[in-house]
Amino acid sequence: MTGGHHVNWLPLALAAMIALMSAWLNQLAKAPRPLDDRGFTHDPDYIVEQFKVRTFDLEGKPRHLLSARRMVHYMDDDTSELDLPFFHLTTAQRAPIEVVAQRGLIFGDRDSIHFIGEARATRGATAAQSAFVLSGEHLRVVPDAGILNSDKPVILRQGGSAIHAGGLYADERNQRLELTGGVRGHYE
Repeated sequence: MTGGHHVNWLPLALAAMIALMSAWLNQLAKAPRPLDDRGFTHDPDYIVEQFKVRTFDLEGKPRHLLSARRMVHYMDDDTSELDLPFFHLTTAQRAPIEVVAQRGLIFGDRDSIHFIGEARATRGATAAQSAFVLSGEHLRVVPDAGILNSDKPVILRQGGSAIHAGGLYADERNQRLELTGGVRGHYE
């Protein structure tokens, strides 16, 4: 090169690359959050305050009542979370059963309700039987089948008797109760 200026292009190329990277990162920061594999983020699609649902039998008599302080539904996995759920099951010729807990979960199939955190099921006294209270950290209720079960430790109290078990399966229709896993207790 005669009489001309020699220009070093390397710093200019680096500066241009840095400017392009800055612009790209700036666009990335403004872009919407990526969706999960199923196409939806795990955000609620609706929330119901003072949630309450009643079902009736074929004769029009009340069968179940499910209520909660709040119900939050998630579209991505079709689950519903319940805050302070309350469930009331009316049974033929027997005292009703009531179930409460800190939280509840209903999955997409909607056949069962999971009661989680200080869960308690109570059946009132009848002329033939004293009241019983079942407590544990997790109870699952299948309303249409009349089933209550748990694979977590439970305590069953009736009168002055208390039974501790590793799990439980109760079938209301067939009047069957199974206790599993290290059953122990005292009877009065």
